[in-house]
Amino acid sequence: MRKFIRYAIQYAILGAVAFFVYQTTFTRGTPPARDRAAWSQRDGFVAISYGGLTVDEKENSLVTKTQLRQQLAALAKAGYTAVTTADLRDFYASGKPLPDKALYVMFEGGRKDSVLFSQPVLQEIGLHASLYLYGGHLTGWNRFFMRADEIRKVAANPYWDVNSMGYHSELLNVTREGRYAHYLTALRTGPDGQPAETQEAFDARVAEDFRLASQSIADATGIPPLGYDFQPANTLGVSLPAELAKPVEEALKATFPVAFTRVGEAYNSRESAPHALTRLLVGPDWTADRLLLEIESRLPRSRYLDFSDSVRQGLWQVASGDITAEGQRLTVSEGDGKDPFARLRGSEGFENFLCQVKVEPTPKGAGLIYLRYRDAGSFARIQVTPDRVLVQEKNGTSLNTIFQYVLPLDHDGPVDLDACVKANRLLLRVDDKNASPYPVPLTTDTSRGFFALGALGEKPPHNAAFTDLRLTTFPPRWLQVADIHDAALGEARTLTTMILPSTALTADPVGDAAALVAVSADGVSVFLDLPEAEAAQVLDTVAFVEKAPAAMVFAKLLRGFVLPMEAFPDLNALSVLVKTLAAKGFSVALRLSEASVARLAASDAPLTPDWLLFDVPPTEDDPDMARLKNRYDRSRMLFRIPGPADAPAVTYEVKR
Repeated sequence: MRKFIRYAIQYAILGAVAFFVYQTTFTRGTPPARDRAAWSQRDGFVAISYGGLTVDEKENSLVTKTQLRQQLAALAKAGYTAVTTADLRDFYASGKPLPDKALYVMFEGGRKDSVLFSQPVLQEIGLHASLYLYGGHLTGWNRFFMRADEIRKVAANPYWDVNSMGYHSELLNVTREGRYAHYLTALRTGPDGQPAETQEAFDARVAEDFRLASQSIADATGIPPLGYDFQPANTLGVSLPAELAKPVEEALKATFPVAFTRVGEAYNSRESAPHALTRLLVGPDWTADRLLLEIESRLPRSRYLDFSDSVRQGLWQVASGDITAEGQRLTVSEGDGKDPFARLRGSEGFENFLCQVKVEPTPKGAGLIYLRYRDAGSFARIQVTPDRVLVQEKNGTSLNTIFQYVLPLDHDGPVDLDACVKANRLLLRVDDKNASPYPVPLTTDTSRGFFALGALGEKPPHNAAFTDLRLTTFPPRWLQVADIHDAALGEARTLTTMILPSTALTADPVGDAAALVAVSADGVSVFLDLPEAEAAQVLDTVAFVEKAPAAMVFAKLLRGFVLPMEAFPDLNALSVLVKTLAAKGFSVALRLSEASVARLAASDAPLTPDWLLFDVPPTEDDPDMARLKNRYDRSRMLFRIPGPADAPAVTYEVKR
C-alpha cells in the first residue's frame, strides 16, 4: 500500500509540473554540440539503455534521476560523446565517421518519466538521447506513456530523437500458466493451443505493424523514425524460427535504417549488422563506476592480451555451456546438452593478429578456435581433434573444410598451435612445424569477427581445454624495397604488405615471379610502385601484368598499385582510374607528399583509394590532416617512418 501511495504521489507531481517542464526545459538551453567535421573514428560505438526513471531514492526497481546524472556525468568526463540515430544511419550506410568514444543513449518504453526526469540531466551535461516507444500508445490518455502531442515536442527538442519499438504491444497466446508470446514472434493460436493464423496472415500482420510503427511516429512528429528496438531482445536472429524471422527481418530492413535486436553487450563495431545491433541495459543498482566498468570490459581489445584472469574479469561472453579458468588453463564445457561456445568481448575488430595456444580435445571430441565469428552462418575456425587439425569456413548453410593437417600417429598430448592471421590469409604452424608451405586463404566474408572458443563431439561430455593462450594484435605495416631479392623477410610474420618497383615486371619477370611467390608465402601482400605513371601508363601496366610471361603469378599475387597523386593534375580522372582498377580486382594506395595533402584536403573529387601513404610525418593540429581523417578511414592511413636516407627499405605504419 505504501508503495502504491508513493507512485500515486509521484505521478501527481508529474502531471502538475508537466506544463512547466514543457515550457521551460524543452525550449531553453544550449543544444549539445556536435562538430561532425572533426569526427574521424570509424571503429564503432557504445549503446546503453534505460527503462523508466524515478525521483524516489528508495525505489530499487528503476534508475533514479540522481543515478542518471552521476552516470552520464561520469561518461562525459571519461570522454564519451553522444550521437544521434541519424549518425548511426550515416555510419553504416555511408561510412561517415563518429566521434572518439561515441555513445548512444536510449530510453525504452516511451514513458513520461524517462523524458521529464532525464531532460534536465541531458541539458545540464550536454548529451543527446533517443526515445523508443510503441506507436499504439500515442493515442488516448495514459499517465505512463507519452502521447502524440507530447511526442511532437520531444521530437522538436534538440536533445532528443524519437524511434520505434513497434506499433502493437499486445501479448499473444496468453495461458493460465502464464505463458505468452510477443506480437511479432508467434502465430496466433486458438483456445486449444493450435495455430489459428496462417503463415501468409502472419506475414501480412508483420508488414502492417512495421508500417504503422513508422507512420504513427511520422504523423505525430513530422519526422519518420530511423531506429527500431525489437522486443523481446535476443530472439530475432537467435531463437526465432526461420519462417517467422524472415518476414520480420524483411519488413525491418525495408522500414528502418538501424535496429537494436540484442542486449547484453555495449559495443557495436562497423562490422556489426545495422539491423542486429546490441545495447547494454543499465541496472537499477549500478553506480557510475559500475557502468564505466561494464562498458570498458566490452570495448575492443588491442595489442597483447593476458588470459590468466580473463574469466574473473568477464572478458568472455558465454553463449552456451560454461568457461572456467585455472591458472593458464581455460576449459569450455557443455551445458543443457548444448556445445560450449564463448566469445572474447571486444575482439570483433581484429584484422591482423597472432594466436598461440595448446589445445586439449576430448578423445572423441574437438576443440574449436574461432579466428573470426560473425554469426552461426559466417565464421572461420580451427578444429582440433586427437588426430588432425582442420581449417573450416562457413558462409551460409554449408560448412567447408578448406585445409587439413593430419597429426603423426604417435602424437600424444595437447596440440600446439601458432596461427598468424593477416587480413584474409592464415599462416598456421602445428607443433612448431609449418602446416602448409603457403598461407591458407580465407574469404573476404570472414574479414572481421569475434575470437571465440568452443567444443563439440560425438557423445557428451563436449569439453576442451586451452592452455597458454596468447593473442597479439598488430597494425598494418608496409615495406618498400628497391629490389625484391634484397628484401629482408626476417620480420615477415608481422609484415602485411610489400611495395615493389615497377621494374619487377620487366627486368626479370620469371625470377621476380619466383621471389613474389616466396614473399606471398609469408602472407605478405604485394603492391607495385608506379612513381611516374599517368592513367594510360597504369592501364598499360595492368595489361602487361595480364599477358606477361609470368602473368598467372603476377595476376594472382599482385594486390594493387601505388600511385603518386602529384602525377595526376586532374583528380577526377584519377578517381575514374581508381574505380577502373577496383573493377579489375586491384587495390590502390595513393602516395601523398606535403603539397598533395593540402591539395587532397581542398578537393571535392570523389576519390576512393583503399590506402593513403603519407611521405610527411603525422601531425596533431594540421587542419588539412583533420579534414582527411574525417573523409577517409584513419586505419587505412599509413605514415612513412623516418630512417636513414640510404636505407634499403622504407617503412609505412599506422600512427598510434
